Amino acid sequence: MTRTKQKRRTSTTTKPAPRAALPVREAAPAPDFITEGQIRAHYQARLAGLPSPRITAWTPLPDGTHTIRFPSGAHITHTPGTRVFTAHTPCPQGAHHTATVTTGRELQQAETAATLCTDPHGQPRILTLHQAAATAEDTQQLSRDDIDAGLTATDEQPKEHPES
Repeated sequence: MTRTKQKRRTSTTTKPAPRAALPVREAAPAPDFITEGQIRAHYQARLAGLPSPRITAWTPLPDGTHTIRFPSGAHITHTPGTRVFTAHTPCPQGAHHTATVTTGRELQQAETAATLCTDPHGQPRILTLHQAAATAEDTQQLSRDDIDAGLTATDEQPKEHPES
């Protein structure tokens, strides 16, 4: 019994070259400098008792103001030359409340007020069971006979259609 070697057939088409991996953008390095505005915003925040973990956390904005963001989603903005800060605090309804703050206590009050917000801010209103019951009580009751007669519960006579 003899075995014969069979040759493998190879295709004549070539496989496409593998694509190069997409370049990965490296994180921007922290700047080696800080601006005068960042220093002033940090200093004013510390004087007011507002949280300011580090000077470089203050981000300069194109309008000359500086802002710092917190893990809670809130942020405060400082306008140069003033001791006033603007707090933007998120509420459970999805909006941001804006309040002028000058102390850490005022910032806490602004955050508490936003947390307790129940205003739907333009969203559809959802009634509670108590509100729905009160609304149902205010609804005018009509009997089937009144509906058939076209009368309302206030005994108004139906008005005739004006002729054109």
